[in-house]
Amino acid sequence: MTGLLKRSVVLLSWTAGAKVKKTLDSILPMRFPRRCFPVPLGLFLLCNTLLLSQLQAGELVSLASFNVENYLLNSDQGRSPKSHVARRAVEKSLLCMRADVVALQEIGSEKALLELKLDLGAESLSYPHHAITKTPDSPIHVALLSRFPITHVAHHVTNVFVLYGRAFRPSRGFLEVDIEIPAQKKLKVFVAHLKSKRPVGYGDQWDIRTREALLLRSLVNARMNLDPNQMLAVVGDFNDGPASRTLKFLRGGKGEMRFKDARPIEGSPKSLQKADSKAGKRSTAWTHFFQDEDMFSRVDFILLNRALSSLYREEKSYVLDMPYWGQASDHRPVLAVFEMP
Repeated sequence: MTGLLKRSVVLLSWTAGAKVKKTLDSILPMRFPRRCFPVPLGLFLLCNTLLLSQLQAGELVSLASFNVENYLLNSDQGRSPKSHVARRAVEKSLLCMRADVVALQEIGSEKALLELKLDLGAESLSYPHHAITKTPDSPIHVALLSRFPITHVAHHVTNVFVLYGRAFRPSRGFLEVDIEIPAQKKLKVFVAHLKSKRPVGYGDQWDIRTREALLLRSLVNARMNLDPNQMLAVVGDFNDGPASRTLKFLRGGKGEMRFKDARPIEGSPKSLQKADSKAGKRSTAWTHFFQDEDMFSRVDFILLNRALSSLYREEKSYVLDMPYWGQASDHRPVLAVFEMP
């Protein structure tokens, strides 16, 4: 079977030309002679699929979430543009993590997102695929960058919830993205940025945030009911702690529909820290610094359904701990790693 696999790849290289050969050379451990073998098409396709599956089995896929704090190019609704120094610190954080998929909160516009992509590309970190919500009433948005192809995007910006007898819409909306990851798998990601704790005149911030969480969870439940075995993550800045009702609503009840809180602890790609079993929940995992109250908290989450949580590799995951974190944002990015079967 091994010889037949090699011959099948040679046939593809011979017939598709130098461009395909170059691609194959980059993924195969050796070169093969330039000869064409009469392999039936159906058998060739089967062998090629088996070969690629072998190459991709056990591959690690990483998903990050990062509130980049007012990543605006220009002033908008009282928010100032992000300085060059702060934008560069965001880039350094993303370059350090090199996540396959990055969910972003507080991106100012698609132009700002494209400039970020361009700057990262100049540093050899390419994200060919992206999505961003279309919320005209808000100066900041949620977005997603991906190394892998995006096959479907849904902008949940017109959904409403009822509060005080009135209809409200989530101010930042929700972004739903399907991503084709290695080994012919699909990953669905919901990105959200729930109501902040800052007071507003039209309602209590806690009431608004919990209603947003219930609305988001209803969308997640609808997708889970269609395909309970799919890999699904709900990520973002939820502006509430792990013991809050907001998180209780988002994680769901008991059983198969309950989502796991990934909760990695602080670290970096070069210094992964192992959770101390004696410290338990005391291990450092904060993601946000609220300057008004001089308080550190964990409000940024990666929630995993059962299918995805079974692939989660906590020992490779982390909250990025870098000395320049405060230059980039008032949040620290969270990264979760998964090992594909």
